[in-house]
Amino acid sequence: MSINKTTFWSVAEGETLNRWSYSDAENCYYPGESRPMPDAVDYRFVNGWVATGDLPCREALRKELQTRSVELPTELNCPEIYLGGEDPRVDFSTFCFRPTLVTRWLRCKLTSAVAQHIKVSIETCGGVHVWQNHHKVIQLDHYQRNESTVAEYQLDLDQGETELVVFLEDLHERDTSCYFVMTLLEGKGIQSGIVLDLDEEYAKEIERTLNGLRTDKVFYCDEWVKIAADYLPSQAVKILLDTDSHPSETVTMNVLLDGMKMDREISFVVDQDFKSADLFDSTGLRAGCVSLRFVVQVDKTHFSRTLGTTLLPPPKSMNMPTLVERKKRALAYMLEQGKQEPARALAALAQNTSLDVAEDILRTALLPISERHDCADFWMLPVLWAYQGFSDIRLTDEFWQQVKHQVLNFRYWLDEPGDDVMWFWSENHVLCFHVSQYLAGCLFPNDVFPNSGKTGEQHKAQAFARLQLWFDAIDQHGLAEWNSAAYYPIDLLGLFTLMVNAEDTSLAERSKNLIDQIFVMTALHKIGSVSAGSQGRVYEKELLAGPATELASIAAVAFGGDWYPGYDRVSALLALSDYETPKICQQLMQVPDGESIYAKYTQGLDHNARVTLWKTPSLQLSTVSDYKTGIKGHQQHFVDIQTNAHPMARFWINHPGDLRVWGGSRPSYWAGNAVHPKVAHYKNFAMMIYDHRAYNDVIDFVHTFVPVSICDEFEASDNWLFARTGKALIGVYSSGLLTAHQQGLYAGMEWRVAGSQSAWLTIVDEVSQTLDFKAFKAACQARQVVFDAQQNQLSVHHDDGVLRLDYDKGISIDDQAITFAPLNVVPHIAINNSKSQPWQDYQ
Repeated sequence: MSINKTTFWSVAEGETLNRWSYSDAENCYYPGESRPMPDAVDYRFVNGWVATGDLPCREALRKELQTRSVELPTELNCPEIYLGGEDPRVDFSTFCFRPTLVTRWLRCKLTSAVAQHIKVSIETCGGVHVWQNHHKVIQLDHYQRNESTVAEYQLDLDQGETELVVFLEDLHERDTSCYFVMTLLEGKGIQSGIVLDLDEEYAKEIERTLNGLRTDKVFYCDEWVKIAADYLPSQAVKILLDTDSHPSETVTMNVLLDGMKMDREISFVVDQDFKSADLFDSTGLRAGCVSLRFVVQVDKTHFSRTLGTTLLPPPKSMNMPTLVERKKRALAYMLEQGKQEPARALAALAQNTSLDVAEDILRTALLPISERHDCADFWMLPVLWAYQGFSDIRLTDEFWQQVKHQVLNFRYWLDEPGDDVMWFWSENHVLCFHVSQYLAGCLFPNDVFPNSGKTGEQHKAQAFARLQLWFDAIDQHGLAEWNSAAYYPIDLLGLFTLMVNAEDTSLAERSKNLIDQIFVMTALHKIGSVSAGSQGRVYEKELLAGPATELASIAAVAFGGDWYPGYDRVSALLALSDYETPKICQQLMQVPDGESIYAKYTQGLDHNARVTLWKTPSLQLSTVSDYKTGIKGHQQHFVDIQTNAHPMARFWINHPGDLRVWGGSRPSYWAGNAVHPKVAHYKNFAMMIYDHRAYNDVIDFVHTFVPVSICDEFEASDNWLFARTGKALIGVYSSGLLTAHQQGLYAGMEWRVAGSQSAWLTIVDEVSQTLDFKAFKAACQARQVVFDAQQNQLSVHHDDGVLRLDYDKGISIDDQAITFAPLNVVPHIAINNSKSQPWQDYQ
């Protein structure tokens, strides 16, 4: 094998340099100096990024940057190979629970046929320094938290080879967009290369092979997970499945944080005769999304690629007739096989069993509380519940003294000293911090809390006032994170803890009322075993493992049905309480044959999230209308179709914010939208117009997910996709040519429409004596769908008249504007075309 050869790839103007060799990450805990922060929370919660100002860690870094000089190391070991594939970014985005400064070095070579001046641009949120042949030529010290900047530079290239070395650094505060993009703006005949200890063609074969890997299914149910290959190399490539050695590179909120451990090496060889390879048997593994990291090792060089997949074992039944029985069953299972969550310890203490397990879990929970990890407020709530309920009758006094010490020394709000990166600004965290502060003050009214210098009584009074502000805000505006399968459970975590443990009956009553409303909204959007629908915040795991979300677990215990254990924090709290759901919930989940539910309500600031649901026995169509149209997005999910024929029978449309599948960006490939569309919903029709012509830095296609592998019937034409799952009929139209994505992880289930402007229409219906799949298809195609791109208008013939969605003016029928009503945070529901009424009127 040849030594020190360079593998080159051509780079044209407008393309990026996204192939590099890189070093292991250097991680340094970087807290800065502890101090209070201004309390700028105004209880007008936004859904997305909040400009927090510099935390102590970033202040310390800025101070260091004033005098720090980054020098090129004399020795640089870059054993890992970064292959960007379709993604222009060199992306190491991840999630750190404590302030952590992360540094990497990267290296590549450029070749030029002639001496020339070239122009490149650099985009990053952190710091990027570039050396050209050992001389620093670029220094971009941006370091704005998750906000990128772009700068242009000129480089002088001699004829032949030039070495580039990049220093990439960012301060990780929770979710961190750690990446850089180097784009060739001007330059001819340029190639980029990596020095490798192997033949150039074989290196490219490794790249093609890794990029061609995919699981043979999107999800697995008690079966072997298999790997398939879209590319077969001319020379065999041995690939290792590695799920353990680099966890920090795959920790995102899209996958299970507890990961998946293997007790044996798993490898396979892809060659010309390769068909597929067995990876592991998913039988017995927990439901959810997992990360799979594939590695090719040649001598000391590592190529890698990370994919994700969904494990969905058979569910447990929660079809017992009473809530009391379901609660009992859930608690029993949590004690037997639950995760190491404080809620499981609380369940054990309440039943006076497995006390050693309970103590071990609670001791483990004290570490993130002591170190003030982000999300420590979530951990604190069941710990406080456990102390209040069982410190005098379970476990030892010595143990509870340790708990008390951590409770007294915790940081409960921004105005207390801290050097952490706990998130104090979103509605779910605000609630959990306030509940924690209130209960801690109730427990220890006469103690002085060292971090704040306040007594427990003062903490209680302060938290009581803050909780009133929080509840007032939600009563007025609803929840900014509407219908979120990821964040409704966090709201419920705080609300159940407060309802059961509050000394003030007014707080307990306000908690119960909001819990009732959340369960009504959950019941509206639950069909089969899935809590689905449009959502204010969503990750790919909510979309690609819908039945295994924590909200689905809560709903199964509350209402019955299929249950995927393992996500049981709130299920445990529900099971330990005497709470009963509103009676209407059962009616909202089980629509009788021939009937429908049409629900409307608003959530978020100033009614900015206008939620509509059309639900029949077989399916539901859920949307949010007029939500900040045309701005750059975060994690908002606009149009969602779920049927009851299969838990994975879910359809949606989005504008991706990241080309790295299963990456950590917000928005990501499938979750959220890079630019918000214009949306309107009328009965069983949903209309969308995407227009991102104002932005030149976003991905230039919109795509739709259709779970073809589980559809009973499916057909695609140029502009239409038609599907039937069970009795549910779905039609998806796009103004642009729908191009099937035939390779990659979602081959055969993804359709793209290229361009910066497109219109979409979804129509849903049910099989009946007069309507089958063929008739539905014909009816949809006869709807005279027209998109006027110049006017930015989509029109379609509905049975009630001509619907028209204008990007600026909104929706009309027969030229009469349709005004969204009611502008009310309380769901208004029309059952089987009856008059719309607040849900309380059905009680």
